[in-house]
Amino acid sequence: MALLTETGTVAEQKAKLSLKGKKKPAYRVNLPAYHADCDANYLRLCKLLPELDSRERWRYRMPHGTVELLVLERSRYTTEVCLSAEAVAGDRRWMAPPNITVRLYHDARMAEVIAIDGHGPVGGTGVDHVYPNPRMQRADERQQVNRFLGEWLGHCLANGRAEFELVLDGRRF
Repeated sequence: MALLTETGTVAEQKAKLSLKGKKKPAYRVNLPAYHADCDANYLRLCKLLPELDSRERWRYRMPHGTVELLVLERSRYTTEVCLSAEAVAGDRRWMAPPNITVRLYHDARMAEVIAIDGHGPVGGTGVDHVYPNPRMQRADERQQVNRFLGEWLGHCLANGRAEFELVLDGRRF
């Protein structure tokens, strides 16, 4: 008959102690899922960024604020875009996301988050960085922020209304 204590049997306590000394298995990137997120984000951004070759800025009115997308840098195969949002004054129900910098890879048709609030690279130096670390990032940080971007872009596509400037006979409306 096993001895009972306040926290369970003696055998259960020994099993818990033996597990404490063992290392967790190393994190492995689910590369197909990560690429699927980046592919989907590229398509979402293409819908939100019409005329990407010629325009620099887009604004969308949301139910409780606005979202702005701004081109930061262009090159032959990539474009860097910053997504920022602000809440309507006095409306505290809506929380704006952090500023997200995204690099669009046009040749691969992928979009990847490269910085959050100006701090990058997201995810440290790779999947083997130790935790805890100074920035308290987990090994799957890159995948998490790209999924968050996908959810945020989906929300913008479903609820956003484009703001544009109308010019007729030299007058702006």
